[in-house]
Order: sequence, then C-alpha cells, then structure tokens
Amino acid sequence: MTSFCARLAVAALLCPCGLVTLASAQRLDLPPTPSARERPSPAEGYDQVFEALRTMAPRADASAPVRNVSLRRDAIQFQLEDGQLYLASPVGGRTIAAIFVGRGSVTFTPPLAIERREERRLLGDSVIDSRITAAAFVFTDSTLSELKRDVTFGAGGDVGRATGVLHDALDRLVEGRDVLQPTLITALMNGEANGFFYAHVKREHGEDLMFSLDPGDDEPVSLLRGGREGSKVQIVSEFRRAEDLNDSVPAGADARDPLRPDAYRIDATFAKGLGFAANATVRLTARRDGVRWVRLNLLSALQVDTVRDEGGSPLTFYRTKKSSALWVRFDTPARAGDARSVYVAYHGDLIGYTSIVERMTRWWPAWARGQAPLAPDQWYFVKSSYDWFPRYRQWPANVDLTFHTPQRYHLASIGRLADSRTAGDVVTTHWTTVRPADQVCFSVGELSEFKITDPRIPPVTVHSNDEAHRQLDKFFLSLGDKFGAQMGLWAIRLVSRGSPEQDVGADLANSLAFFTRMYGPPLFDRYYAAEIPFGYGQAFPGLIYLPVWTFQAVGDSGYDKILRAHEVAHQWWGIGVEPAGYRDVWLGEGFAEFSGLWYMQLILQDNQKFFKHLEHWRREIRARRNDAPPIGIGERAQQLNGRDYTLMTYHKGAWVLQMLRNLMLDFRTMKEDAFSAMMQDFYQEYRGRRATTRDFQRVVERHLGLSMDWFFDEWVNGTAIPTYILSWHAEPTPEHRYALHIRIRQEDVPTDFVMPAPLRIELAGGGHAFVRVNVRGPLTEATLQLPAEPTELELNPLESVLAEVKEESWEESPTSRR
Repeated sequence: MTSFCARLAVAALLCPCGLVTLASAQRLDLPPTPSARERPSPAEGYDQVFEALRTMAPRADASAPVRNVSLRRDAIQFQLEDGQLYLASPVGGRTIAAIFVGRGSVTFTPPLAIERREERRLLGDSVIDSRITAAAFVFTDSTLSELKRDVTFGAGGDVGRATGVLHDALDRLVEGRDVLQPTLITALMNGEANGFFYAHVKREHGEDLMFSLDPGDDEPVSLLRGGREGSKVQIVSEFRRAEDLNDSVPAGADARDPLRPDAYRIDATFAKGLGFAANATVRLTARRDGVRWVRLNLLSALQVDTVRDEGGSPLTFYRTKKSSALWVRFDTPARAGDARSVYVAYHGDLIGYTSIVERMTRWWPAWARGQAPLAPDQWYFVKSSYDWFPRYRQWPANVDLTFHTPQRYHLASIGRLADSRTAGDVVTTHWTTVRPADQVCFSVGELSEFKITDPRIPPVTVHSNDEAHRQLDKFFLSLGDKFGAQMGLWAIRLVSRGSPEQDVGADLANSLAFFTRMYGPPLFDRYYAAEIPFGYGQAFPGLIYLPVWTFQAVGDSGYDKILRAHEVAHQWWGIGVEPAGYRDVWLGEGFAEFSGLWYMQLILQDNQKFFKHLEHWRREIRARRNDAPPIGIGERAQQLNGRDYTLMTYHKGAWVLQMLRNLMLDFRTMKEDAFSAMMQDFYQEYRGRRATTRDFQRVVERHLGLSMDWFFDEWVNGTAIPTYILSWHAEPTPEHRYALHIRIRQEDVPTDFVMPAPLRIELAGGGHAFVRVNVRGPLTEATLQLPAEPTELELNPLESVLAEVKEESWEESPTSRR
C-alpha cells in the first residue's frame, strides 16, 4: 500500500462525483448570475450552516402539484409525472433542496462500456430505467429556477412522506459533523452557486439510488448506492460530462478547485517522549472571486492552538470533532489571483507507540498471556502520513520542513537535507522539496543507522530498530521453553537471521541499480529507508517505509525481495511517473509489483520462483474473475472488497506487464530489449509528470507499431480470463517433413476475445521451435510445416498469457467428433 493510494481512496470513497445540469440541449450548470442584493453572503460560522443543512425539512407553505416536469442532468433523465413537490427550509438564506412525492421515472445510461459493465456487475443491469415513488434533490445549480418555470409554489398542507425522503437523502450526505460532499458545503460556506446537484431516488422496485453532479471533480457524473463496509455511499458508475468525453486534454480536477496550494512551511518540535508541536504556514492562491472559507485537513488527534493570517491577525476557524476538517475564514473574500497565507499552530498525539509482542499476545487466552515472556520491544510510528500537517486537498506544492529532535532519535524526511546542526541535546534538520510534492511524510524513532555507498546509485541510509529485534528474538526463542517443542518449531522461523539490515540494504542498493538500468535515473539524489512496525510498506519521494517482517522473518520464496523492490520501484512508478487519476493507479501499484517480481527473478536467477508467484496470482485472479471489478476502475475496487483491489491493481496489473513483456520477447534470441526500451521510453517521457493509462497505451503502440485497443480493452477494462484447450496431431508429408495440425478451443471469454499465445514445439532429435498463435473466438485451427516430428507441445510457455491451459487428445476434441 502506498501513500498516493490512500489519498485517492479518500477522494473516491468520500467525494462521490456528479452530474451536469442540462435542459434539453442547453447546458445550465449555474443559475442566472444574481445581483449583489440577491447573492447569499458567506457564512459567519460552520455550525449555523451545518445545523440548517442537517435539519432541513419540507415546507408546507412551499408546495406545488406536479404534472410532467422533466429534469435532465447529462446522462440522467428525471420525469416527474404526477405528484407533489415541496421546497425545503433554507440554508444560509437560500433554498437548496426540493422533495418530490408521486409517480415518476429516472433513466441513466453510462456512455462508457466499462461503466455499463460495472453497473451490471453491481446492480444487475447496465441501464437504469426505473419507476420512482419519490426523490429528494439537493443543489447549488439552476434546479430551483428550472422548477419555478414549470410550477408555482404555495401553501400545500401536510408534507407527509416528504419528510422521510429528505431525511434519507441527508443521511447519505452527512456523517457526524461532516458533510461528505465537499463541493456542496464549500458552496454553502462561501455563499456561492457552483453547479452542484444531487438526487436521492426511491424506486418502486430495488434499493434507493443517488445521482450526483460535482463540477469540482474530474468525472462529474455519478451513480451511487448505499455504502457497504461502513461507508455511507458506494460509487456504481462515474464518468465525464458528455461534452468532455472526447476531450483528450481535459482540465485536471485540481484546476477546478477554488484555491491552489502553492507552498507549505512546517516547523516541528519533538519533546523527549516524542510529544509533537508544530507551526505550519499554508500558502494559497485563489482561482476565482469570493472565496471566504477554506477547508484544510488536519489529523483529528492534533489540537489547533491558533490560526492567523500573514500579518499575524487571528482568523476565525472551526474544528469538527473526531474529523480532520479544519475550516478557516479569511477576513476578506479572496479575489482570483490573490495569494493568502494561513498560519496554524498545533500540537498533539502524532507519534504512536506500539509493541509487536503486546499485539501478538493480546488475543491469547489469559493463562497463556500469564506465562508468555513479555519482551519490551518498543516502536514509534507516525499516525498519519497524509494529514499530519494542515493541508489543502491532495494537490502537490513546494514543501519546506524543519524538525527539532532530541539527539537520541533518528529522523528522515522527504526532500533534500539542506542543513543539519546540533545545539545541546537537540538536532535541527532542514529539508526542502526539489519539486512540488503531494506525498509528504517523515520517520522518527530510536533507530540504528546503516549507510550504503555504491557507485551505481545515490547514497542510501537505512533506519532499523535493532534493539526491538533483539527483544523479539528473545521472545520467540523462549516460546519453546514455555509452551513446548511444537510452539518452539513455529517460533524459530520468526527469529531474525544474521544482519537483516544489511540484507535489506543490499536489496535496496541492487534494486535501485537494476531499475536505474532498466528504466532510467530516479528523481532524487539521496534515499532513506525506515522500518515501521506493520506488515505493509509505503513510499514517498526519496523516503521508503519497509515493514518489520522483512527485517525480522525472511522466507525463501522470494517474497521479501519482491516487497522491498516493490517499494523502491515506486520511486519510478507512482512518484517518478505519477498516476494522473484514480483509474490509473495501476500505473503505480501494478508497475511496482511487476518491477519487484522482475527484480526477484533476475537477482536470484530463479525462474521457478518467478513463475510460482505468477501462477499463484493467476489462480486467485481466475477465482474472482466473475465477481471482481476490472483494473480500469482503479481505487473504486476497494469499496466492496479490499482483496479485489490488491488482486486487480497489483497482481493483474503486474500480469499485464508480463504479457506485454512476452509479447515483445524475441523468441529467437530470448532477448527482451524491445520491452525494456518501451518501459524506458514511457518513464523518460513522463518522468516528473502525471500519466494516464491512455498515455501508456500510446507508448506501447509506438513501439509495437499497431493499435492496442483490443489488448487494453480486454486486460485493463475487462475481467474475462480465457481457458485454452489444446489438441494436436502430426503426420509426415511427402517432402519428408511433418504437418502439425493444432486446434485451440477458447472458453470463459467473449466470442471476439483475441490474444497471441506462444506455442513451444519440441522436435525429435533435439531442438525446438516457438510460434505465436492468434487465438481468436471459440475455435482456432492451424497447420504448421515442421522439419522434424513434433514430440511435445506447450501452449503458453513462460507464463505469457493470463490464461488457464488444458490439453485433450485430438480424438477427444468436440470438433473432431462432429
């Protein structure tokens, strides 16, 4: 798991995106520009706005009968055929909601095939065409003016069922003291009309659905359902607006934000017990007029002391409880182009403490815990790598960091170490980013330091918790004495071997050198790797987190080498080339997973282990092929099943590169120069930039000289995994050669599924041949002329295609029996 993965998950799960406002063919994103007298004023405080939103209710004095009223929002069509429409109580002095109760319909057809397939996978149909009995609309767009053109509101008596409908809608919009749609609450706080639209629909048959238009999102049109796994909503389908679908260079989502983060300056102090206090300055530039309130994110465990402007004057702020939201009010509204600085002083529990022994024994029976030797292994960790400082969204900015740390602790940070000095017992280090960064973190603790100097790579410093490992070793070695030989045999496998920091350091150095040779030079001139007390790794610009178990208990499967190299590879894939959006996250995780596997294969010179990992992943991917989503929906795969996200993004993503690798392999020489050149080309072209899956496809096509739509449609946007069933027979020819007849049946995929599959042919007397067979449709047949009798055939050697392969005799083939 990596930091950029986490930030995209938050955006995708908590900020479901929305729809364009269209009336007939006319685009009506915003209501008519109000006069200064009509324009709502920015809010004085968060509580008033939130309470008014949370307690909205239908008004009996603002009701209207409805007959055949239409609302169209991009791909969504609402038809309110017969019923009653109620306006809701105002929020911030304006009406932002209306409730319909009666008979009507909603239709929704995603324009993208991948989204229609997702809709079918999750809801059972690729098209929504539903009768509805009620709907609640929440908006800061032209909805109210559109409705008032068609109906006249007045006193209407009992609001009846409308109250429950609006309550259900608000339940999906509000969690605790937070509003889960940032564009909505930002519009309300700033008194602006920003084109937001949201509808909660009750269908005659089936679960409630929600439709949304969020103009601040890269893919504004969304269909949502009630959330699973503890989340309020789940994205079923989302995509760009109709007029933007064919735009090859659309505006990025960051360009739609009202503010742009330019720089962060953080000055942090750690006490002797690693208590934390900091001063942070956030530099922002307004992209449009009228911005009065800004939402920053700061870990809820951290307490805000003061918030001031650049002149030192205090600013009004609001902190929601048990939430990362920190709302700050500028004294005067910012105008487009204005630069504003926000100074935040804060402190609190940022550094966590844990013990692996305590975690392991916590679930033991009481009698076992009483006998267990409790070794005091101590670990410190940063509780949040995302919002440990006040930040505006996830967009990159220049970062300047200063840390004041007791001398007993080692600290490493992202950025270049510009200065380090010691005064008494305090070490002060100053770090600056060499390019805008959106992944900002550090490590700190009582750690040993191991430095690597290698002419092939930039300097590397490894921080490991050697004392904790000594205590863990004592604990594991004592378990046999306490609980018997069987427990001892299990525990001995967890005892560290030799000098694990040197083994880890060797893999860091070798993988840095390998990826430099395969892809090109990394972005940074120094690297730090720090051990964390968890089972996952994480990567930041120039800083790598490695899990405790890759130091403590190393197996012989090659997995540890894959894991270490995976995190190193993020300096190329995920950081060096950053995924442009949530759909493209496999360009980081899948590429890093393949890179780690590739490194393991070559450093160990062990093809058997390499193929074993691919085979394992293939079995798991095939087992979930009918239920898991495609690679192409990216972070959304986590919404229902985190394991599916790992399988598709990491493992299937790695498989996609393995298939391209072998598709470009020269079977005569077994050289993979073409694949290496393609990967280098992609990295060099997008080094230090963001890239999309389409960008990668264009590079692949440039090197192969043909369109690869079919490949990316099948393997990135699709979920089908073929089964090949091979049969063959050979017969001599008059020319003293042999005619080899092959037949490949293809199952479990659409009838137009095509993939070149290599075939290895062993010949009598020694020697072999490779050919590629274009397996297309249910049946592929071919005849090959060979110089000698074939003795054995292997379809899909070298794990070249993500496919299951079976064999049957020529006579058993159903085609032969026809």
